[in-house]
Amino acid sequence: MAISKCVDKADISTICGEVDAFINEELTKVFSNKKSKKLERGIAFPTCISVNEICGHYSPCPDDSTALKTEDLVKIELGAHIDGYAANAGHTIVVGGKAKGKQADVILAAYDAFLAATRTIKAGSTNQEVTANIAAVMEDYEVTPL
Repeated sequence: MAISKCVDKADISTICGEVDAFINEELTKVFSNKKSKKLERGIAFPTCISVNEICGHYSPCPDDSTALKTEDLVKIELGAHIDGYAANAGHTIVVGGKAKGKQADVILAAYDAFLAATRTIKAGSTNQEVTANIAAVMEDYEVTPL
């Protein structure tokens, strides 16, 4: 639902509010019998729509909000919890669906760095090895990790 709302001229604060309301509504539908009504449930992490250079956790008040534009790089983060068990999710998209140039390089570098890091993380490996593999991928793409 959040992905489909991230279109040109969409207000970020409105998207965040609608997605949070949707999560609460769906949790109420699924857990509505006598036994589950006692379970705590709700938002574990408020919906955040971080755009371009904003690295994370941007969930603006309506007065501070901005609108999305075509070719914006958007990171969507959200989370729900049921009875104290949280589940968070994140996804990155480009408004309009196509990245090009340096933006495409950054997206592909992040994905390849993730793969390099997951291959490195195993018993006996060190944080420095993971960091070195990420740095090597970033160097290949001529981008800087954050």
